[in-house]
Amino acid sequence: MEAKDAALPPQPAVYEALRQKAAAELSQEDGETAQPLWLRIEDLLVGGLAVAALLLCSYNVVVRYFHPAWTLELVDEVQVYVIVWAVLLSLGAVTVADRHVKADLFVTFFPPRLRCATDLFIDLLGLAFGGMLLWYGATLAYQSWDYGDVSTTTLRFPLWIYFSALPAGGLALCIGYLIRLRRRLRRRS
Repeated sequence: MEAKDAALPPQPAVYEALRQKAAAELSQEDGETAQPLWLRIEDLLVGGLAVAALLLCSYNVVVRYFHPAWTLELVDEVQVYVIVWAVLLSLGAVTVADRHVKADLFVTFFPPRLRCATDLFIDLLGLAFGGMLLWYGATLAYQSWDYGDVSTTTLRFPLWIYFSALPAGGLALCIGYLIRLRRRLRRRS
C-alpha cells in the first residue's frame, strides 16, 4: 500500500486531511468490539419502525392500483408518526457512532489540544441541546395529553403519543453524548 501511495502525485492539504480522516474511521470500525445491548435493541426498534412504514406505504400503493376500495386512509398519517419516531429514536446510536452530519473539515487542521477542546465543547453543547429537547418535548407531550389533543383526521390519533417522540429522542441524544463524554474523559486520563 505504501508503494501505491508513493506513486500518487502530491495532493493539497485538504485532500490529505480527508484521506487521513477516512483511513482513521475505517480502522476504527475494524477494531470495534460488539455493540452494547441497548444499541442493538435501538437498531432493531428503529429498523422495525422503518420496515413498518415501508410496508404500510407499499400496501397502500399496491391496493390503490388493484383495488382502490381497500385503500386505508389512515396509512399516510400513521406512516408519518412511525417515521418521526424512528428518526428521533436513532439519535442516540448516531451520536455514539459519531455519524451526525457535521462540518469538521477545518477542525481537522487544528492542533491536537485545540481539537480536543473543540470536541469536548461540541459534546457538552450537544448534551445541553439533548437536555432541552427532553425537557421541552416532555412538556409538550404532557400538555397534549392533559388537553386531550387528537389529530384532525378521521383517525383521531392522540397527539401525545406523537409528541412523546421528542423527549424520547432527547433522552437518546443525552445518553449518546454522555457515552461520548465518558469515552473522551477516559482517553484523557
